[in-house]
Amino acid sequence: MTACGFSQQMRIGILTDYQLKKIKFNNAIGNYHVIADSNYLGLASSNDIIEINFLSSGKLVMNFKGNKYTSLKKISILSLFEEQCIQLTGINPTANGRLYEGDFELMATKSAIRIINSIDIETYLEGVVECEAGDAQKLEYYKVQSIISRTYAQINKNKHSADGYQLCDKVHCQVYHHKRLNTSVIDSAVCSTKNKVLSFENGTLAPTFFSANCGGQTCTPSQVWNEYIEGLHSFQDTFCIYTKQATWHKSIPISDWVSFVVSTYRFPIDDSLSLQLLYNFEQEDRQAFYIHPGYGIPLRDLREKFKLKSTYFNAKKEGEFMVINGRGFGHGVGLCQEGAMKMARIGYSYDQIIGYYFPDYIVK
Repeated sequence: MTACGFSQQMRIGILTDYQLKKIKFNNAIGNYHVIADSNYLGLASSNDIIEINFLSSGKLVMNFKGNKYTSLKKISILSLFEEQCIQLTGINPTANGRLYEGDFELMATKSAIRIINSIDIETYLEGVVECEAGDAQKLEYYKVQSIISRTYAQINKNKHSADGYQLCDKVHCQVYHHKRLNTSVIDSAVCSTKNKVLSFENGTLAPTFFSANCGGQTCTPSQVWNEYIEGLHSFQDTFCIYTKQATWHKSIPISDWVSFVVSTYRFPIDDSLSLQLLYNFEQEDRQAFYIHPGYGIPLRDLREKFKLKSTYFNAKKEGEFMVINGRGFGHGVGLCQEGAMKMARIGYSYDQIIGYYFPDYIVK
């Protein structure tokens, strides 16, 4: 349900993980205009199936109401009214059906069908907030996520301009896998914060980052991306340390660990002191490098290589394994979602939560 009426329209690339060659639209709630290469083909209702195939020639084929339309360059599927939705299902490759509101534009890229969802930003945010935060949080947390996600969308609205849309549906933009499906509290949060964003005192939009759990200490951008970003600092966060993703463990064969640091960073494996440090690493406060910056081993590289949940970990040798005891989940920069959720549960307001994680920003 669209809670706030019309506002800015966004173009979102959807189902971008799948490189779809064949897709169908069906189970519409409401009627949709179907247009192919500027030719109006009729209305699609809940009983109709629109099937679209990708051709190696870079064109599309569409089956609709018993007719086959070939060599198409562009297909538009347009809703008649707000709050309508239609299901998109991947056939090749298989992708489970997802419900979306708004309008749709389909074109062929070199290898697949490009699908763009044109949608009101506030309706888009309802889907984002549910995907990013789930459906069992407090209203004040949803307000925080709404403001952060709206700010991110505004700052990054040209991120995928080369692809013909503004943002995609993946994690590196914001997760957007369907319309809002569950709690109406999310609608209320998005609506009550409509147009609100985070900014600096001078009105410039502020960079917003969040991760699932910071492990008890947020991270500076320089420790993750090797760059300074104004307004984002490292500090102790006591709200997330007893939540479900606060700690984690993983065992990695010593041979794999040693092979990686030696071959990639020329670690001095023959030096006994260095070897001892390699097998016993502790970080009481967040660091950027394993052991010491002088060895040149970024923790972010170890996280990526061994698929660790965060860079905030200790490591020690136990038998033939390196046992990794970690804290947090994600990069740790900016808002800690589980910490913010805890704050909302014990009664903090959305502006208090934002002030805690982003003390240099204002809600505007």
